[in-house]
Amino acid sequence: MGGGVRLNTGLGARARERPSPRQQAESELRPVETAACRAWYAVRCMSEQDSSDGPPRSPSEQTLLGVAPPPMEPSAQSPQRSPVFVRSGTSVTDVEPPPVPRMALPSRPPSSPGVTGQPAAASSLAPPAESFDRTRRVLGAHPALWMLLAPALLAVTAIALLRATAVHHGSKLLQTAAGSASAAQANAQPTRTESAAERLARLKARPPESLTARELALLAEAQTDEARAAGKALRSKIEDNPALGKDPALQRELLRLADDARTSTDALSTMAVLDAPTGADLLYEVWTHTPVRTEATDLARALVLSTDVRPKASAALAVALELRLAERCEQYKAILPKALKDGDRRSTHLLLKLSGKHGCGPKKRDDCYACLREQPDELTATINAVKSRRPPEFGAP
Repeated sequence: MGGGVRLNTGLGARARERPSPRQQAESELRPVETAACRAWYAVRCMSEQDSSDGPPRSPSEQTLLGVAPPPMEPSAQSPQRSPVFVRSGTSVTDVEPPPVPRMALPSRPPSSPGVTGQPAAASSLAPPAESFDRTRRVLGAHPALWMLLAPALLAVTAIALLRATAVHHGSKLLQTAAGSASAAQANAQPTRTESAAERLARLKARPPESLTARELALLAEAQTDEARAAGKALRSKIEDNPALGKDPALQRELLRLADDARTSTDALSTMAVLDAPTGADLLYEVWTHTPVRTEATDLARALVLSTDVRPKASAALAVALELRLAERCEQYKAILPKALKDGDRRSTHLLLKLSGKHGCGPKKRDDCYACLREQPDELTATINAVKSRRPPEFGAP
């Protein structure tokens, strides 16, 4: 019994002497922690000794790699931070690490206004801009009545002032301009007419070879205007007194004006108002004196055959007009007695045309005036009679 008890007692003591797993972990960590702390304190002491002994060393010499760390200034506001140690091997979650002395680690320095000027300027300008925006929003949300009416009142006042000033000055300018224009027109009109007349006189005096194209055109226009003015003046003169048409000089002047394209219309219309038989004879002269057909000849023919001029024609001219208008043989045969009695030389070539015995039929070999061959002597006597009578003579135009 006693031996057994002692055996049990030995086993219990041995069991009590065996450490627990936690105690084993703490015993394993204690030498490691003690060695790490000793190494840390040794490095600190060496650094403090190096910094206290001898001249100061550069930052690159104080590092293991020989590269200077970036300059970082410690701040009083930076919190105390603990260094982090990494263990190797098995760690126990319920084992608390030994306390580590706290040290001040470098932190990022605050930005100074001297280094960055733009943020400072922006921060200094921010309050006025915010206050201006706030004021603008308040005024825009609550506009006053005077703010709406003031621009309209100013605009109306400005328009009224400008209108009054413009009306006052405009009336003065119109009066001045009207007076100046009337005076200039009164003074310049005679001078301009005289200068134009003098210039035209000089152009007429110069030979045509020495004139330029523009000067020749101006001279032609001036001559046209002068001729038309002369024709209109003569027409007015004869219309007032148609008896003047019996003057041979005036008749020659009318023929000259009728031969000019610039004044032919006025001259022919003047002939139409002359007393009988002068007017009709002058118009027939213009119509038949040239074989060339022109506007003047067409107008003269129309006037002499008009209802108010043809009755004024003489007997001899009436025969010539009937011969010109006849188309058939019977019409010519009826005119022969009149021509034998009253016809003059103006009908000679019209009667000679009736002597021809060819020109009709399919082959143009038939006689066109076969009815006149029944009394052939009548046509011959009529031709001889008209040749013996002289027509009116007006002279060369």
